Amino acid sequence: MADALDLDGIFQHVKGRAALSDIRLRLPQGDWLLIVGPNGAGKSLLMRLVLGLDSPSAGTIRVLGQDLAALNGRAMRALRARMGAVLQGGSLLAGYSVLENLLLPLRDSPMSRDQMAYEARLVMTLLQLDGLENHPPRALSLGQQRRVELARALIHRPSLLIWDGFSDGLDPAAIQETLAVLATLRENTKLTLIATDNRPDILAGADYRVAVLDRGRLLFEGSAEAVIAASASRLDLRAALWGGM
Repeated sequence: MADALDLDGIFQHVKGRAALSDIRLRLPQGDWLLIVGPNGAGKSLLMRLVLGLDSPSAGTIRVLGQDLAALNGRAMRALRARMGAVLQGGSLLAGYSVLENLLLPLRDSPMSRDQMAYEARLVMTLLQLDGLENHPPRALSLGQQRRVELARALIHRPSLLIWDGFSDGLDPAAIQETLAVLATLRENTKLTLIATDNRPDILAGADYRVAVLDRGRLLFEGSAEAVIAASASRLDLRAALWGGM
């Protein structure tokens, strides 16, 4: 089985500056990866590259076994149909109801209306969104909006979930509830998760790997325990994880 993600020598230049420098990461399907680092480290930029929204200045990106640079428009759309994404800054359409936002990934699907409605009800119940289907996004709390974005990312049952800014808008209880949902999906469907956050402990209790970014450089990649242990003797890691504390 091909890796869910294979980054080989990724560089990205922005305004003449190396925003990402020689990033090399591999993630088997079914595994979880948390990319952490301070604001401006390059986390969101890297996620845009993985989603194929931008192209790297150099290097190769393979997602679910496919080289993004080799894909035409149709092949890229087919690959994205196997991916779900929750992006920073909110991406719900203000003029659409919750249900209409949820159904956007299915608009080109061969599903019948009844099948689409079933999938929507299923994912709304899973994420405790029942009764909100006719609400506009502005009527929801920030936490509810993030859950709707997650529901939309999951409605087509992707193999790979990209979540940029995992803890944004979620209180500790909501984080644990969301992790429980994702853990069930991981067990039942081998869902792969790539998440970014500023906190290295956000997936506490889960079996995951951590990649630490700072100023576009990959400082360390390994288990959560290994990262914490290494930060005890490495000032650069400690600064990237906790601001030097």
